[in-house]
Amino acid sequence: MKKLLAILLAVMMTMGMALSIGTAEDARLEKADDGTIAAQAAADRIASGKAPTVVIAFMTWAGRLVGTDRIAEEMSKITMEKLGVKVELMPMDAASYAQNMNLMLASGEQVDLFNAVSVGFMPCYNKGYLLDLEEDNLLATYGQGIIDAFRANELGGCRVGGVLYGVPVKKDDAAGKFGISIPTKYLDEIGVDWQSMYANPEDEIIFTDFDFIEDVFAKLHEKYPDKTTFYTDPGSTVSQCLAIDIPADVFGVLDDPTNSLKLVDMFESQVYYDLCARFYKWNQAGWISPDAITETNATTTQVKAGSLCAYKTATKPGIRQQESNLCGTPVAIFQLGPDFKGSSAYNTMPWCINQNTDDAVAAMQVLNLLYTDPDLSTLICWGQEGKEWQESGDGHIKFADGVDAQTSEYYNNVNWQMPNQFIARIWEGDSLDLWTTMQNYNDNALASKAMGFTFDNADVSAEFTALTNVYNEYQRQLELGFMNPDEGIPKLVERLKAAGLDNYIAEKQAKLDEWAAANGIQ
Repeated sequence: MKKLLAILLAVMMTMGMALSIGTAEDARLEKADDGTIAAQAAADRIASGKAPTVVIAFMTWAGRLVGTDRIAEEMSKITMEKLGVKVELMPMDAASYAQNMNLMLASGEQVDLFNAVSVGFMPCYNKGYLLDLEEDNLLATYGQGIIDAFRANELGGCRVGGVLYGVPVKKDDAAGKFGISIPTKYLDEIGVDWQSMYANPEDEIIFTDFDFIEDVFAKLHEKYPDKTTFYTDPGSTVSQCLAIDIPADVFGVLDDPTNSLKLVDMFESQVYYDLCARFYKWNQAGWISPDAITETNATTTQVKAGSLCAYKTATKPGIRQQESNLCGTPVAIFQLGPDFKGSSAYNTMPWCINQNTDDAVAAMQVLNLLYTDPDLSTLICWGQEGKEWQESGDGHIKFADGVDAQTSEYYNNVNWQMPNQFIARIWEGDSLDLWTTMQNYNDNALASKAMGFTFDNADVSAEFTALTNVYNEYQRQLELGFMNPDEGIPKLVERLKAAGLDNYIAEKQAKLDEWAAANGIQ
């Protein structure tokens, strides 16, 4: 009997322990549902003492800056304390970023987080480089701060076939079309009274027309014959100059995007002809450098070197201070087109997680922190306090003593590419309410009816490759004015048609119609 009682007691104790463990597990899961799974992952990582390294790749105009490793160490102090993760920064210059990233992603070299600018969001998707950010509830569990930073349709712009493969940058989603930046010292020296041209004293952009700009270019060319009068990055000429919507690529565009979802062939349109004709006129006048086709230096770098007078830029709130900082001299910003937001506003440069990352949770948690931690965002945007910048005394920051744009070891010139500059410190010269103004600007710009549409061209990938190869042969020639559009555009259209342009546009239209029906857009 005593033996039987002992056995029964042992069974009851075991059942009680199991019940207790089950109750504790239920409680842990219930807490986790409240958002503590992410906190527990960080706590476990910190307790283990085994800190993984998350490699963050992005493009800069100046390549790898001298202070990059120091900034990564400062960032790691924050990520180690909060997540038990180290970070490594891998900036690359604009000329080689796309090629290097493709090689690294294809070869399996470690890159955990990367910005898809110039590499291309859809090309990365088509090559299988992108992780599904919602697989196993990755974003919902470890990226709540990212979710809170965006509206649903903004995140939706990075979906392909309903699957989320990236998260947008907090930036100017809209863009002022055909903006031109000119150092004020050059305007003063040719007698242009630019200061009287602002509609309101607080404005930073001067709205004007081509007659005025061409008169300025003629005077600049006469005054500075040894400098290039005007330069534009051919990779963004169409997107920054024309108020058309370019869903994913230029092969099928919306030429009346605020009213219609009917795709047209851009290359047969009047607006494309007029653009190429204008640049041809400017090239014939000697305003564009004969070396423009092979130029690799950023426009602001050319201005800083004293070899360029004016260049094309997309405009936005804060643009004048941004470009003045990058050029190392005050500039005036002129705009010839409207403010416009296209369907690709949220997926032109999203942040993505490499499909082959070793630790998707750590990568997501670091990305989430970049969207939510002001100190981390300020570090990746502006560098280290006391080294690159200091307090200005009125809420702004400015260069640290003895430092300027040329001598700074980490003067990041691509804050528009960083995850969330809206929470970083604001540089001297910009309004302290810059980001509120920016959000209002985004909300009030003309917007395409196709906002949020992403074209999956997998079914016409062969045509896309053929079309891209043809376009690449003509793009710089036509869009930098080295080829007469009366001769070049018909040849381009003929070859694009032969490469399957009509079939490609038809497939894009079918996918756009399907997307519009699913989203109740007419």
